[in-house]
Amino acid sequence: MKNEGKVMQALNRKRLSNLALIAGLLAVMAIILPGCAVQPPVRDAGGVQDEPKKESAPTATLLASAQQSVQAGQFSRAEMTLERALRVEPRNPRLWHEMAQVKFGQENFGQAVQFCLKSNSLAGKDSALIRKNWQLMSRAYAKLGDMEKAEQARLKAMGGN
Repeated sequence: MKNEGKVMQALNRKRLSNLALIAGLLAVMAIILPGCAVQPPVRDAGGVQDEPKKESAPTATLLASAQQSVQAGQFSRAEMTLERALRVEPRNPRLWHEMAQVKFGQENFGQAVQFCLKSNSLAGKDSALIRKNWQLMSRAYAKLGDMEKAEQARLKAMGGN
């Protein structure tokens, strides 16, 4: 009988411990999750997305670090850094452009094109970034051997349709 009582007390303590752990996790989630909400892009009356805002300080630091890694030819390191930055600011078109450059450096030209397209979809009125994306896409299409698409991208980079 004594052993059964001790076993029951141990089980009850374990249940209480598990409940306390769950309550703690729920409290942490309640604090963290609201900060993860993504705001929709602001559009003007014509339906055009406004100019993108500058990166937050942590994201700007990660972007600068990734750019240094790209310049040093350390594409894997740059990729990991940009993945972290994209978790913080997934709607940042400059981060997607930088990731496209990383993929181009890794000779993954198809993904470079896809990331440029993603960047353009988020770029709003940032014509300089859009032009850089089309220039990179032109080079990537050329590397893929699709000269027709390379020329179309080159023309778009120059401001053509």
